[in-house]
Amino acid sequence: MQAGFIKFNNEADILKKCAELLTHEQLLDDTINEISLLIRGEVLHEDTIRRSKIGSYFSATIQQIGNFVDKRSIKLTRERKTEIKRLSFKADKILRENIVLQSIPPLDVIKYKHVPVRHSYSMYGEREQRWGYGLHKNPFNEDGNSVTLANTPPHYTQSLHNHTLSEYCLILDTSTEAIFFPRGKEEKICTTNESQILHFFATTPHTLKNPLSKYSRNITYKQSTALIDWRPYSELNEVKLNRASVVKGSVSRINKTQTHKLFKIKDRYYNYTLEIIRLDKGSLYKKVHPYDHYIFVISGRLTISHKDIQKKCRKNDFIVIDKATKYVIEADTFCRLYTIRK
Repeated sequence: MQAGFIKFNNEADILKKCAELLTHEQLLDDTINEISLLIRGEVLHEDTIRRSKIGSYFSATIQQIGNFVDKRSIKLTRERKTEIKRLSFKADKILRENIVLQSIPPLDVIKYKHVPVRHSYSMYGEREQRWGYGLHKNPFNEDGNSVTLANTPPHYTQSLHNHTLSEYCLILDTSTEAIFFPRGKEEKICTTNESQILHFFATTPHTLKNPLSKYSRNITYKQSTALIDWRPYSELNEVKLNRASVVKGSVSRINKTQTHKLFKIKDRYYNYTLEIIRLDKGSLYKKVHPYDHYIFVISGRLTISHKDIQKKCRKNDFIVIDKATKYVIEADTFCRLYTIRK
């Protein structure tokens, strides 16, 4: 099974593809069961990628079915819609396998090259890469808090959608445009720059657009229910608010070689502190936490160590640190690191 772009010509093509997917539904069930039995430290990245390919094929196909149905205003039967939603839920659950389980305690690094490749397909005919990490040691990302990332191609626009929860999206590279509709119909663009957060109030229909000619990443911290709290424009959640804003954070200098940028997020859905750690080349960062800790490498190269464990990290790698583990980070180049404070 290979995920990719699919060309549909008519409703008959849609029904044929749906029938094909249904014949393989048991494969989804078996894969979900396989993931539910995973044990941290015993998970091979090759197996994660194998399982992800199954979920990606179903998910990519179903997303494109939905986009085609919406564009052509095709009326599917209630039974067919129910089948598609069931398959979509199972496929996405496979894609939410918590790859943190690949880590070996007490300190390890999930290499970006070992992250499964999956895509979100926009209603505008393009796609962006997506991936995520559970901030816990359970089999599925939605078993606790998590972070999701997107690598947005040049001039890409996401499908218009909304959530019942608020959303805080940190822009990691260059600038990104948030498009929303404060008076229901009139489009408004809110532009944010690198290391700033786009805040969408709960139920606000919105999309993100990369206006530049290079790729741009973003990362979003999510509570457990937020991972399945997504509705396309054709079936939005009830819209109660239409608001978006830019959160710029506050910067403090720790010493000559380190600065920290903090975002204190608090509303009825979230209460956490997001931190961007900036380390100059040669800087040493020493820490121990009374809780499991996770760091995403936004940019740069570094070495992290604990006793006789030493790991090299670079852009897009993900660091897993067990509680009470003393660690030292040495910046091999200028680095930016993302983490959540408790």
